[in-house]
Amino acid sequence: MSETLNWQQARHLAGPVAFELNWGTVRGLSWGPATGKPILALHGWLDNAHSFIPMAEAFLQSPLSKSRRLIALDWAGHGCSDHRPPGNYYPFVDYVYDVWQLCELQGWEQIDIIAHSMGAFAANMLAGIDPDRVANLLSIEAFGLLATPSSETAGDIRKGFKSRWLQQQKDRPHYPNLQQAVAARQMAGDFSAEIAALLVDRGIEKLSDEDYRFRADGQLRVSSAIRMTAEQIGDVLAKIKCPFELVIGSEGHERVQEALGLWRSLVPQLQVHTIAGGHHVHMQEPAAIIDLFGQMIDRQNG
Repeated sequence: MSETLNWQQARHLAGPVAFELNWGTVRGLSWGPATGKPILALHGWLDNAHSFIPMAEAFLQSPLSKSRRLIALDWAGHGCSDHRPPGNYYPFVDYVYDVWQLCELQGWEQIDIIAHSMGAFAANMLAGIDPDRVANLLSIEAFGLLATPSSETAGDIRKGFKSRWLQQQKDRPHYPNLQQAVAARQMAGDFSAEIAALLVDRGIEKLSDEDYRFRADGQLRVSSAIRMTAEQIGDVLAKIKCPFELVIGSEGHERVQEALGLWRSLVPQLQVHTIAGGHHVHMQEPAAIIDLFGQMIDRQNG
């Protein structure tokens, strides 16, 4: 692994950003010139913008930092972004709409995207529904979307409703110190304590000297009541036009291979790369991710 334990330059040069959407404020961090073409960095479920601090360190040392602006967002209900209003259960399509409306509000006619896991699912969908918007897409450990056969629709809705009901009766867990919060995050992941601490640093709030709580909205854990079928997902993927590269961690999720079996033929331009690491390979080998993305840009400009 090529972890940099401090990522001092990325931390020092990170500029806070905030964007007002129709339901609240999405916050994040940015690097590079304010006038640079935006690269949106979209994190995974229950992570936050710090997921891209290691990659930002590599970005700042690359030629990309001269002409591109890297913007790592906190999704709704994650990190420092607002929670959605009460009664909202974070349906997946709303993540896609948040990015789409952000582009409209900012006047970004075309963007590049580097995205991980749930963020990559949203990026896949955006590139399919608005093909001219996305110029280049680098997806990390996610392709397509989680699908459900139409025969399981009733069961999914029932499970989703029960999940909502049970979540209403739960409180977010509390921790007496940061060390226990970091240990809990590391146990739920596939990475080092240093990476867990980086994610916790942005994802935790201090309520008192002996009371810490993760910022993430508890409603994020509610099961989806409705999922798309494989055929519906395929219809979206088939409309992607941009250069599309997929990074798989050598010790990552097996479901990525299952997704490739379902839909790879629908995206003929897709290039697949395997890099040593787990599901959070972009945090473990960030320089390799930036190098791949730089090669995408070079081919486009060449």
